[in-house]
Amino acid sequence: MYAFYDDFGLPVKLTFSPEEYRNHQAGHVLVFAFYQGKLLFTRHRTRGVELPGGKVEAGENSLAAAVREVYEETGAILEGIERIGQYTIDDSMRKDIYIAKVADYTNQPNGSDVLATIVFADIPRNVKGNQEFSRILQDDVYPLALERALRHPFATS
Repeated sequence: MYAFYDDFGLPVKLTFSPEEYRNHQAGHVLVFAFYQGKLLFTRHRTRGVELPGGKVEAGENSLAAAVREVYEETGAILEGIERIGQYTIDDSMRKDIYIAKVADYTNQPNGSDVLATIVFADIPRNVKGNQEFSRILQDDVYPLALERALRHPFATS
């Protein structure tokens, strides 16, 4: 388990251990969606560049929310998806972290808050302090989860 503070000063706990997150329901999801070895990002209308994700809706589990959010925000159809971790912010907000393999995407976001899907030539690794990126990616969750995600088969195919 990793413990640190985000850039708002709130305590964050991050785990990649299924034994630690298996029995905890998350209310939000964050998805590392790979298409042909490249990571899909979205440009949020106010927050900037971030990963697909969002709230788990009523009657949904986090897996269904992850699939839905990726489709709504990128137009992507997933070929595979797997939960790889979970983090909490201030012991109140819990997010499941997923890695996904994209079969195809239209680059036509259906969500009203997303302006575009972005695919960088090289996956951004250090985004701290980069104002182009959302504050959601400014803490240690992104680099630690990215490191894990890049070792997964979904990231290379």
